[in-house]
Amino acid sequence: MILQFWGARGSFAVSGLEYLEFGGATLCASLQIDAQNFYLIDAGTGIRKCGEFLAAHLPEVKLTLFLTHFHLDHIIGLPSFQPLYDPRTFLVIYSSLRPEKTREQLDRLMGNLFFPVSFSETACQKEIRQFRDSFSLGPVTVRTIALPHPQGNTGLRFEGEGGSVVFATDAEPTEAGWSEEIINWAAEAEYLVGDAMFTPDEYANSKKGWGHGSYEAAVNLAQQARCEHLVLSHWNPQHDDRRVREIINQVRQKWPQAQGAKPGLKIEI
Repeated sequence: MILQFWGARGSFAVSGLEYLEFGGATLCASLQIDAQNFYLIDAGTGIRKCGEFLAAHLPEVKLTLFLTHFHLDHIIGLPSFQPLYDPRTFLVIYSSLRPEKTREQLDRLMGNLFFPVSFSETACQKEIRQFRDSFSLGPVTVRTIALPHPQGNTGLRFEGEGGSVVFATDAEPTEAGWSEEIINWAAEAEYLVGDAMFTPDEYANSKKGWGHGSYEAAVNLAQQARCEHLVLSHWNPQHDDRRVREIINQVRQKWPQAQGAKPGLKIEI
């Protein structure tokens, strides 16, 4: 499996010279399993670049898009996803909602007064499915879990022959810490993609209840679940490249293998 990040910014997209290294595009990552299977995690503004890559290099690959939830930073890039308009594209979409509700939400995003073409009117072939606790998808097993976040969020664990990767951004543990259920779900993953939205001071002073923990919460989950590698993501739009580098260096004091997600980062699992 090849894990690649196309966008790693949280909440809303940003631009400027101070965001060149870690990017301003919101959340989108991909898992390329083989020549036939390409999985996308979330459809933030980073999905635009991913769509350009797919159109140029893998125009007929089967695509599966996992929507962890429907906050705008995770879906706002979908209208700019080039394969959506190609009749050769076969796109399977998973979410926590019933298929008709997922379609309804995506048609609200596109169409009406907001976009000239509705999601349902786009040319690609579509199939919409609802998450299950565990299911097989080609050579990969997917295990899901509900993460603590306003309006809900689905954590994703992918397990294949090469290893496993867990996506657990947009999650705020309780004051008692991560639940045993979440720790067991993430246990011994090769890679944990964790939430780095807030610093400990930001979280303690004014951000409790916002649905994100501090980067220390991501470290705690990686340690408690005995994960091998930690990738920090969902960067705060108010944190420029200098601040993000500082955060990564602080985390590496506790977790030397930690690295920061950014557009173009590619990891072979």
